[in-house]
Amino acid sequence: MEKAADVSIHVVDRTRGYMQVADALRREIRRMDLPAGARLPSERELAQHLRISRPSLREALIVLELRGEIEIRVGSGIYLKRDVPAEEAEAGARVPGIDHDVAPMGHSPQDVSQTRYFLEGGVAAHAARFITREQIKTLGASVEAMRRAVGTRDRTGDKPLADADRLFHVTLSSTTRNRLLIQTLEELFDQRYTPIGGSMHRLFDTESVWLDAVQEHQEIYDAVAARDPLQAQAAMYRHLTRAHARLMAVIG
Repeated sequence: MEKAADVSIHVVDRTRGYMQVADALRREIRRMDLPAGARLPSERELAQHLRISRPSLREALIVLELRGEIEIRVGSGIYLKRDVPAEEAEAGARVPGIDHDVAPMGHSPQDVSQTRYFLEGGVAAHAARFITREQIKTLGASVEAMRRAVGTRDRTGDKPLADADRLFHVTLSSTTRNRLLIQTLEELFDQRYTPIGGSMHRLFDTESVWLDAVQEHQEIYDAVAARDPLQAQAAMYRHLTRAHARLMAVIG
């Protein structure tokens, strides 16, 4: 690949920064002049070419997949689905069926993960000190619900797992009795249902991923139930760090 001396991505709006990366990426793909069905350069090559991080590239790739321009095959690579007209490459296409004024793509999954990391470690430590017996019961029930849902995932899909996962984290945040904090964490968690968040999870949430997540939630529960703030915080940090790494897995 030729060195892209003229490629410069200036992220002004952090919320929609990945959209700017996506538009730069689609212009580069256009310049490659590849036929539909062709395999694009590797994730590493594209990231180096555009001089961006690989997590930022993955978010941009998800946007182009939602637009129907590429197909991401985990473990195989990235493939061009259709030739993008020059005017689209410059203007940027919108996702079919999505009203971007009402239902935007969603926040950057990187930003969501980082924000949750900053907040939820403290929440777990607080919960270990102040959680009630009833909240402990709810927390334990959510872990069991996740475990059962893994076994029925082939029939029911990921929603029961995601619902139980959400209940676990919301229960922890409810121990703070801080409505602003609770609402913030609920909104962060619900980013998984936005177009970009949902596509990320669709690609990388496998049965093995969920099995790991269940075990990590069990470790958090054990520390909270034992009323050990330091262990609860450490277990939460481990979970969120691993969850982010799974979400940002290499495409191929």
